[in-house]
Amino acid sequence: MFPKVLLPATTALGTIAPNGRELGLQTGCNVVMPNLSPVNVRKKYELYDNKICTGEEAAECRMCLQRRIESAGYEVASERGDCVL
Repeated sequence: MFPKVLLPATTALGTIAPNGRELGLQTGCNVVMPNLSPVNVRKKYELYDNKICTGEEAAECRMCLQRRIESAGYEVASERGDCVL
């Protein structure tokens, strides 16, 4: 219905289930966002308890996300993520 929608598989999905982001991708999500904030300031941006991916450096997070995306049957695209309507 919305072919140009950008629907994120969020860290919240990964927090409530170990494979939550993968399940999100398999059910229609088409965006994941690596945590690029410096590790020493991430506590300031926690919106909920037990948030995943708060201790990894950005490069580690990116590789972890790539493995997770591939395990769900998809590949990483690193082009611009915006969509012109």
